[in-house]
Amino acid sequence: MLQASEADLASLADIAEELAELAEAGKLGPVTPVEAVDLLLVGLVRSGVTVRAMGIGQLHADRVTGQNAADAAVARLAEVDEARVRLDASVKEDDGFFATFFVSSWTRHLIKPCVRLKLTPNTVTGISAGLALLAAVWFSAGTPAGRLAGAGLLYLSFALDCLDGQLARYTRTFSPLGAWADGMSDRLKEYAVYVGLAFGSAAADVWYLAVAAMVLQVVRHAIDYTYAGAVADAARVGAMWGRPARSLLESQDVRRAPGGMLRLAQRLERDTIARYLKKMIVLPIGERMALIAVTAALWDARVTFLALLGWGGVAALYQLAGRIARSAR
Repeated sequence: MLQASEADLASLADIAEELAELAEAGKLGPVTPVEAVDLLLVGLVRSGVTVRAMGIGQLHADRVTGQNAADAAVARLAEVDEARVRLDASVKEDDGFFATFFVSSWTRHLIKPCVRLKLTPNTVTGISAGLALLAAVWFSAGTPAGRLAGAGLLYLSFALDCLDGQLARYTRTFSPLGAWADGMSDRLKEYAVYVGLAFGSAAADVWYLAVAAMVLQVVRHAIDYTYAGAVADAARVGAMWGRPARSLLESQDVRRAPGGMLRLAQRLERDTIARYLKKMIVLPIGERMALIAVTAALWDARVTFLALLGWGGVAALYQLAGRIARSAR
């Protein structure tokens, strides 16, 4: 199966006409339907059209040339539970540790009820933002009970933040507005919680710590987004380092790395614990929400901000070193 974008339809039509002329002239010999698709693909690649393979995940696909092969393929298709596959595909496979084991493990069971209630992903995003604002209000009380209630609401807010993406993937309802609202609400929720914690603290230096934590988070996002923009620009001009790698071992920096680094990268890719440690060290949003909730519930806002600055500082240095190493080649 080939899927072409609207911008490439003219190229696909030209290639198909050229192949048809060659076939009519007898220059291609007998061409089966399977071979016709292969020839179209080769023509697209040679004409400079960007081509990529789409993964089918747990689904099943066969290319058949006869009735026996078709019967066998249909039998294998019947073995696939498409409803289960669709639900599994709605949950990120490569998410962070906290999101994978403490959130997505149960929010996946809320997807179908949300569909039955006709909740949209944007609605879930809005509810998530509302819960985070309520958490900030409880944090601002400054009492142990308020911090505990705020921690619980913050956890539920993050759970819904994961659920809105799962619901969007399950229903295939993606939109630029939804992506923008999701990203903006993440920043709004986190900084609102910072303000709530600072209001509820009696420590004299807590506002300085809150502002420092906010600035650090802004810098970390700048490191990520500016590098992503540089990669996009490199890809547009055809630079090798701008091409997406399907895995760590296929990336340019690993292929060019010394033997010891290559062996380390291979070991980290094979080891599940090491993979999750790599994800945790950059303090993604799931780990940040967990860190805020746990430290605020058990201690106070000052401990929360010191933890964010300590872990966040290490994460920023790790990200910066990684970006420099990847781009300095």
